[in-house]
Amino acid sequence: MVDGEEAALDAVRTAIKSPGIGLDHPLLAAARGKGILVIDELELGWRLSTSPVVAVTGTNGKSTTVALVEAVLRAGGRRPAVAGNVEADQGMPLSAVPPDHGGWVVAEVSSYQAEGSPEFLPTAAVLTNLTEDHLRRHGSMSEYAAAKRRVFVRDDRCVELAVLNADDVFGASLAGEVSERGGRVLTYGFDGAHDYHVSSLRTTLREGLVGVDTPTGQVRIETRLPGPHNAANVAATLALADGLGLAREPTLAALAATPPVPGRFEPIELSRPFDVVVDFAHSPDGVRHVLRTARELVAERKGRVIVVSASVARTHRPTSEALGRELRAGSDHLILSAMSSGSAPRMVALEGLLAGAREMDSGGLEVILDRRAAIARALDMAGPGDLVAILGRGSDTRVAFDRRGGSGSFDDRQVVRELLA
Repeated sequence: MVDGEEAALDAVRTAIKSPGIGLDHPLLAAARGKGILVIDELELGWRLSTSPVVAVTGTNGKSTTVALVEAVLRAGGRRPAVAGNVEADQGMPLSAVPPDHGGWVVAEVSSYQAEGSPEFLPTAAVLTNLTEDHLRRHGSMSEYAAAKRRVFVRDDRCVELAVLNADDVFGASLAGEVSERGGRVLTYGFDGAHDYHVSSLRTTLREGLVGVDTPTGQVRIETRLPGPHNAANVAATLALADGLGLAREPTLAALAATPPVPGRFEPIELSRPFDVVVDFAHSPDGVRHVLRTARELVAERKGRVIVVSASVARTHRPTSEALGRELRAGSDHLILSAMSSGSAPRMVALEGLLAGAREMDSGGLEVILDRRAAIARALDMAGPGDLVAILGRGSDTRVAFDRRGGSGSFDDRQVVRELLA
């Protein structure tokens, strides 16, 4: 701590932390030692707000599901505001939403926020999934799950409505916990036993035709969101809308009209015989789902999946190795690059990813540290029917050039356009 910081705590009653700051930060640890309440900004925003809150949490799919939920609430006349965390792609922090804005709030809730929120309990909550991620922060999957559980269950209390991915073991266990406490549970997924069951799917690069079996019969939804992972997000949102009593017709229209979130399986418009998509996927499960969709798209045209991915700064080593295995297993040719160098030299940051990729014996493997050169190599390789997937950054354009704070901008989408101009 900086000299004088601990002494300054004597005048503090409550410390509000940003989600990116861990509870073990020396200043926050000192505050707790003095009996000062330490909470996340999510908790502050929830305490100040008079609006009903729908929380969306999970490892993957949160941003897309938030966009879908916002759309159906707006179609249902609930005047939603979107809240995220300070690093979110969309929405303001919950503490910045006007307490009297007069509508509902859709909050994308991360485990980083939930772990610092001792009382937060939304009106309704959606769980997309729970897979390996953020273990550098939480230490274990059990601690990661405990942070997510706080969004749904508090001692003998629970959310009024829980919409849970019951294909997920954690989601299935939460269903029992919420039901025991008197909350209403709606399950969804690909298993026919769920309340909202994805029973059919046809997907293209830019859309999906999703069939969902519901308690009141089957519906078919033409969405602008391709892939099985997005079909699950659509089913979750439909379950939530029904659970909140929203009219079915405007709900279906909103689901059909909602555009993809920028940087989530975003196709780049090209006049080329191959496709290029940019996606934020940076966890093992996220990569698995994106590359599964890519593989399905190229199968009929007998094309290849060519992947560019980068090291993720400060990633838990086993998670980084698992990510490397998924990247190579799902690609015909994998090019590993390095992006931010703010936490470690680029080759050092890439070690875990490369080690995992080398464990697999499927497809080609290259290392090209410069991100632009790696993308150029992938585009040069691509031929008719191929799909180039550029992963790990999505719409994020921020990049750290060094460990002294130097930073700048790098947009995968713009680089593709420049290289193919």
